[in-house]
Amino acid sequence: MTPRRRGRRAALAALAVVALVLGALGITYRDQAVRYATHLKGSPTETTAWRPLPADGLELHLVLMGDVGDSGARLDATAAAVTRLDRAQRLDDLVLLGDNVYPEGDPAGLPDTVFRPFASVLDHATLDAILGNHDIKDGHGDAQAEALGMPGRRWARHVGDVLLVGLDSNHPDDPEQRAWLEDTLAAATEPWRIVLLHHPPYSAGYQGSDLEARAAFAPLFARYGVSLVVSGHDHDYQRSTPIDGVTYVVTGGAAGTRRTGEDDFTAVSFSWHHVTELGVYPDRLVLRAVNQDLRVADEAVIRLPQAGAAGDR
Repeated sequence: MTPRRRGRRAALAALAVVALVLGALGITYRDQAVRYATHLKGSPTETTAWRPLPADGLELHLVLMGDVGDSGARLDATAAAVTRLDRAQRLDDLVLLGDNVYPEGDPAGLPDTVFRPFASVLDHATLDAILGNHDIKDGHGDAQAEALGMPGRRWARHVGDVLLVGLDSNHPDDPEQRAWLEDTLAAATEPWRIVLLHHPPYSAGYQGSDLEARAAFAPLFARYGVSLVVSGHDHDYQRSTPIDGVTYVVTGGAAGTRRTGEDDFTAVSFSWHHVTELGVYPDRLVLRAVNQDLRVADEAVIRLPQAGAAGDR
C-alpha cells in the first residue's frame, strides 16, 4: 500500500471515529459541532475611527451590550472603551441585554460584571436591563432584576420620543406577557418603539434564531410599528435587513465572542468584542458597532416608515 493510500485510509478512519463519538453524544452536541464547523465569520475587514454623533437634534444617547456576565480582562477592556466613549459624548442610558452574571445569575456577581466596570458611566446614566437564560438559573431572576433596579422581568420606559420595552424571552409562550406587550405597543404614542429581548428572533450566529420568540413577538413588532429589536445571546454582532419594517440587531460580544454566520436576512455580521451605540434623533436612529479600541465596523441609519408603506419582507 502506498503512503498516500495509507494516509487517506487513516483520515477516513479518523472521520469515522469522530462520527461515532458525535452519534454517541447525541443530537444536541452533534448540532453544536456542526455550528462550530459552519460558522466561519470572524472580525470585520474594514473599520473606521469612532467620532461623536452629530449633536444637532440628538435626543438620547445609549450604549447597548449583551452577555457581560463573564468578568475579567475582556469585560474590563469593553468597559474602558464605554468610559472613553462616555467622556467624549455623554451617555444617557446603559442597556444590558441579559446573561449579566455567569454561570447562574447570582446577583452577588453584579459588582464584578456591572457596577464596578461601568461605575463612572452609571454615575449619571440610567441603567436598563433584561434577563438572559443564565440569569434565571437557580431561581435568581427576580432577585437579579431587583438588584439591577428594574421593576420586574418585563417593563416599559417612556423617554421623550422613545418607548423602550424590555421582555423576558426566557418565557416567550407566556400569554400574560404577550397580552401586556400588545397592550403596551398599541397604546404607545412615541414615534420610536425599541424592544429588548435576550433571545434573538433572527440570528445567523452559533445559537441561531429563537423560533419561539419569533412566533410570539415578531407579528406584534410588525403590527405596532417597532423600528428596532435588540438582543444578545449570540456572542457576535449582526444586523438584519428590515423584516416587515423591523431591524433586528444582535450585540452579544461584550465579554466573549464566537464565530458567526449569515442568512438571507443578514445585512452585516461579524465576531468582535464590541458594544452597540445608538443615537436617537427626531427623524432617525443611528446605530454603530464599536469595539474596545473605539473602532466602528458597522453604522446604519433607521428612519421612521412612511405612512401606508408596505413591509420589507
